[in-house]
Amino acid sequence: MSRPLVSFAAIMALAGFTFVSPADASQPKVKTDGPSKSRSATTAGKSKAAKAAPAKPSPMGPPAAVLPVGPASEPFYSPGRFGEQVYAVRWEMALVGGALVGVGLRDWDWGGSKFATIDEGWFGSNTRHGGMDKIGHAFSTYVISDLLTDRIRANATNPTGAEITGALLGFGIMGLAETVDGFTGKHRFSREDIIANGAGAVFSVFRNAVPGLSDKLDFRLMYTPASFERPGVTPDEFTIIPPYERQRYIMALKGSGFETFKSTPLRYLELQAGFQARGFGDNERKLNYPIERTFYVGVGLNLNEILFGSVPYPNLSRYRDTTAGWAARKALEYLQVPYTAVYYSNTFSRIPR
Repeated sequence: MSRPLVSFAAIMALAGFTFVSPADASQPKVKTDGPSKSRSATTAGKSKAAKAAPAKPSPMGPPAAVLPVGPASEPFYSPGRFGEQVYAVRWEMALVGGALVGVGLRDWDWGGSKFATIDEGWFGSNTRHGGMDKIGHAFSTYVISDLLTDRIRANATNPTGAEITGALLGFGIMGLAETVDGFTGKHRFSREDIIANGAGAVFSVFRNAVPGLSDKLDFRLMYTPASFERPGVTPDEFTIIPPYERQRYIMALKGSGFETFKSTPLRYLELQAGFQARGFGDNERKLNYPIERTFYVGVGLNLNEILFGSVPYPNLSRYRDTTAGWAARKALEYLQVPYTAVYYSNTFSRIPR
């Protein structure tokens, strides 16, 4: 056959017809029992062949699974949600900003000179405050971030990601304060302070994002009583923020945050670790006090659990969710009350003057 005829025969065969060439037409035909038997035999043969031959996998692979189509999932965090959550705490931000301006003008001499920067170092004995200022920056950023996170969760329509918004706002507010510090001859802008601010913001996110961690861990400041210090170390001038020579920073691990201890007396106790540096203040230098850096470990009372927990004795738990109760509980998360813990101290560095 010619190529077009072969092609035509192939098409007709696929369509179910038999092509007979002129040469084949002259041959005698084989008698059959009729068209019905021929078709049934052909069908049977095809059926047996289909059973005998295994199905070949499609070269295109298995058909794709069809998944049900539902509404698009909402992202965990977005710029729009950030804006909504910022608006939900606009008045709280105004209060924080106003407080910072008051402290800056009163204690830090904001606006007293042209902008300048300084390389302050970290925790060395030759630094201005032995690292107390860096921990102070981290602590302040953490407190602002944590407070705003709490208020976002209370006020926002969708509080998902509140810890991120709170930390961004805390870092931004403290970064702005540090920039204004650049216009004071006493402090100036410090890159180390910005990094410390970032550490405080990250700690706030970590503490608020990990389930149950805020019930277990507090970061606190103790304003040490005069009886804790050497005579004459406190500056004569009043300041809103306590001077570094009267500060001690503490991490407290609370027994009430652990399921194992919730039904035992250990829920009323905390394990604490702290740090302070002394001998860096102006009065301490004048009095020739040595430069000392000290670590503390101790056991303290969990005042939040004692005063506001579900306990078998009368306490303030009925006021726990009031505004005053919330403020008191947050204050006890941030501030270590003196004389409520016993410590073992290790002065790991002491340099005489």
